[in-house]
Amino acid sequence: EGMSYSPLRPRGETAQLDTAHRFGALAAAGLATMLVLAVLASTASSWRGGAPAPKLGRFVAAFDTGVPLAVPAPAPAAAAPAAAAAGPGRFMTNAAIVKKFKWAPPNRTVQAAAHLAFPGGDGWQDIAFAEGTGGSWTLQAVVNWVDQELLNGPDPFAEDGPGSVPLPYTAPKSQGGKFPTPRDQLEPGQWVAYSRRQVCFIVAKSFVGAKTTGYENGLERFMFKHVGGVPTNCMPASGDFGRAWWTLLASCAADPGLAAGGQGPVLVAVKALDEPKMSELRDYADSTPLSGAGLRTCSYDDGTDAAAGLGGGLGHVPAEGCRQPSSTGPGADFMTGGLQGQATQDISANFLGGYVYGNTCNLGGGQDERLMIYYPEVSALTLFLSEAGPDGIYGPPQLRQPAWILGARRMRSGIDGTCFFENTFQVDPHVPLTSDLIDVRLADASLKMSGSKPFLAFMSENQGFLGWPEPADALRRARTNKEPKQRDVDPASTASFEKQVRAWYRAVALPSYDKDVQPVLKAVVTSLGVGPWGAGLWWGDSQVSLLASWIGHAMAAQTWDGQPLPLDYYLYSAFTENPGNQCLVHSSGQCQACMQRCSEAAAGQQHAFWMPGAGFREVGNPDPCATTAADCGQHGLGDVAQQFGQQTAGALWKAVEKSLAGTAGQPVTSSVFDILLSEPAVVAK
Repeated sequence: EGMSYSPLRPRGETAQLDTAHRFGALAAAGLATMLVLAVLASTASSWRGGAPAPKLGRFVAAFDTGVPLAVPAPAPAAAAPAAAAAGPGRFMTNAAIVKKFKWAPPNRTVQAAAHLAFPGGDGWQDIAFAEGTGGSWTLQAVVNWVDQELLNGPDPFAEDGPGSVPLPYTAPKSQGGKFPTPRDQLEPGQWVAYSRRQVCFIVAKSFVGAKTTGYENGLERFMFKHVGGVPTNCMPASGDFGRAWWTLLASCAADPGLAAGGQGPVLVAVKALDEPKMSELRDYADSTPLSGAGLRTCSYDDGTDAAAGLGGGLGHVPAEGCRQPSSTGPGADFMTGGLQGQATQDISANFLGGYVYGNTCNLGGGQDERLMIYYPEVSALTLFLSEAGPDGIYGPPQLRQPAWILGARRMRSGIDGTCFFENTFQVDPHVPLTSDLIDVRLADASLKMSGSKPFLAFMSENQGFLGWPEPADALRRARTNKEPKQRDVDPASTASFEKQVRAWYRAVALPSYDKDVQPVLKAVVTSLGVGPWGAGLWWGDSQVSLLASWIGHAMAAQTWDGQPLPLDYYLYSAFTENPGNQCLVHSSGQCQACMQRCSEAAAGQQHAFWMPGAGFREVGNPDPCATTAADCGQHGLGDVAQQFGQQTAGALWKAVEKSLAGTAGQPVTSSVFDILLSEPAVVAK
């Protein structure tokens, strides 16, 4: 991260592709001209210490010295006072300094802004929200509401200073002042809250070109940034992003909680504290039961018997969160929703939203990029909370990870882990407006918040591990879990196994977040849904990445004060990133069935994937699936669970490193699971 030019390829995108085999809408958006954005090493030097809370007491980041400051575990809290009635959302933050920025005059009308996304009304679908008011909303009715009631009605920021918008303002300029702006407005451990009406107001102001004077927010910049810098190309405001944000505005117009100037419920963006020391995390793993992860699986259209499961005592994701797709639409997985309170894990880059800035207007790319369109409140806050720039020097202006966005909702139907059905891209009339609201306590305020779909974005620590440009042979080996670099367990390496464990723990552990936000997280998050984190478009080994997630989650879940936090792991034959690779998590017979299903399901679904030309098994073969039956190992996840499920997280961690340490740099002939289970003695403690 830093300058817009780098030897490392951003996740899911490269300028050197076999264009005959480019999958996904990003190709149409002209991504062959994109500029690579990130020098990742800078992030490591900016991280400061922390520590696992349950074993070592509560730790806070020593922001002045960069040294972890240990604080004894607090005494039991006194009984809380009786909760006050939940009030409307409002701007709140734990940042010590808040700065208010005036809105500049608009440079287009609301009508003109709407017709950028829907020229002449083309493409608009009148929508009647099941929980909304106003009947069926036409485009003109939404325009009128935005113009008359939202922008020219009561100022939602009136108590913070009429005509202005407040922002946290303590983040220092990036890399010690090397660049003129912070990465974003949230330092580690900070959070900021806005009401639903305030978020809609920010989106509407951006649509009409009203800038925030003195703060070059990324939302308005992104909306009107021409893809590839070419004025004849599209802008996000005129593409799928624009249509998604108009869906948000339509839902706000229909929302009973926003009637008569109401603020509605609250949304909160939350940044994690700094990572713990590795030595402390390893000590904690030795006393943490692996079973504490509550690992549950869902085989989602992967060719196996979903009802039978994977064995090894592993649980099943409840039916409302694990429903198979039909031939015409998605079922229920961690991206569609369905399981109340199950958080969606966004396989992010170092910034939320991936590489959308200046590169696309429409659906396409990897999971991270696609989610930004289906969750418009997430993308709005992600972009608005950063002014990283100027363009071409520093960026992109997007919120950095790990971060939660709480209170956001999926607005359109069609998305699941396969992305097969996203071309429908229809407004969901069942978007929850009131039915999913729960009471939360944030700092000293009792508030309402949408609890249907918490959103957690964080990255694995293996971007660019193959080098850049990615050698074609190494990429093809990686897609079949046979690249030696995928098995890195060297503590000195930035992409080693222990770094993946720590990345998961840091993002999920409750003490990673400010104490005022912890009750909110406990109130809204009931489980964490995830796909092939670490093994998508960064080409990690799907078995190694799953083991790191499992170990990290077992430790993180123990920090939630006795509240279970199951890890809901979804297996796909053809996930939108690196299709087919997840099949290798299965045992031999299930793996072969999964790979057969991948080839069947992915045929004709080119829009659902992004793939570099070198990633295909054979030149000229459009099948995007990574593997063949010859790549299957003997053992699967169920076998590993049978062997290690009742041991500690530390036992599995040590066994993985012991098993792989002797294979460093050698050609891969056996799967990680097979090697792990062939060890004569399992390391236990």
